[in-house]
Amino acid sequence: MDRLTFLARAGRFFFDVGPFRLGVKTTIHSLVRFLHGFYADFPVHEEGDFADFHVAIERPRLFRRWFRPQVFFAWDAFRPFHPYPLDMAVPLFEWGLNWCLAGHAHTWLLVHAAVVEKGGRARLLAAKPESGKSTLCALLTGCGWRLFSDEFALIEPGTARVYPLPRPISLKGGAIGVVRHLFPHLYMKTVCRNRITGEDMAYVKPPSEAVARMHESAKISYVVFPRYRAEASLTVHRVVRSRALLALADNAFNYAVLGRDGFETLALVVEEAEALDFCYGDTDQGLRWFNECLCPQNLPGRGMC
Repeated sequence: MDRLTFLARAGRFFFDVGPFRLGVKTTIHSLVRFLHGFYADFPVHEEGDFADFHVAIERPRLFRRWFRPQVFFAWDAFRPFHPYPLDMAVPLFEWGLNWCLAGHAHTWLLVHAAVVEKGGRARLLAAKPESGKSTLCALLTGCGWRLFSDEFALIEPGTARVYPLPRPISLKGGAIGVVRHLFPHLYMKTVCRNRITGEDMAYVKPPSEAVARMHESAKISYVVFPRYRAEASLTVHRVVRSRALLALADNAFNYAVLGRDGFETLALVVEEAEALDFCYGDTDQGLRWFNECLCPQNLPGRGMC
């Protein structure tokens, strides 16, 4: 038995992801392999018992252990979800971490957004589900942009600074083939088929550089609201600050929890960053525009292509 498997079985596997420390306990082989492959570059701690979140992914002890096997997610012994099929242990682990962060990490304003960085400036990609946010994030990562996050923008209250949380990028369906074809150098693995939607699910490993620099924050220079529509023409429009603030607030998990601090933080973000509505239907054209027009020297106030 290798060291990581032993520590995970004993509930003594601790590793840092951005500003958080996670403690994981599991006996699920597929999840242990996923941790080996996708979290290998993160700082691991074998001593101590402190973690911001203690989570467990385990199988029930009753007949469900053998008949249509299931797996459950637990946070400090609390099970917030119904059990999932055993072959969905990996996405359940990732979704469970999202649930922990969204509900309890109130040191930051948490916005549902992907974040990439180049030249010391961050671009926040805020969008509703099914808009292609994660796909665009993976494509930009393949182009050499630094991955900050696929799911959360961790914005420090009172500033316009965003902090990295470079976890694996989640992809599904047709997006898997697109990213794999365009950027075969990215480490990607299909982990299961979603029993609910019927789509394959895959994850892209965070590049080693993103993990090594996961404590380096950045100012937000652009807020982009991306939408992928098959065969649509590329259109880019500026978004007025009031609309951008409302859209970010609608995408924030804990805006109401932070109250005035949340409002003032978003007001500062839209004051310092240019907001754009970005719709595209051709992947190559969309990436070319992003790389040429949101380049580091094209800072807010200098216009766009």
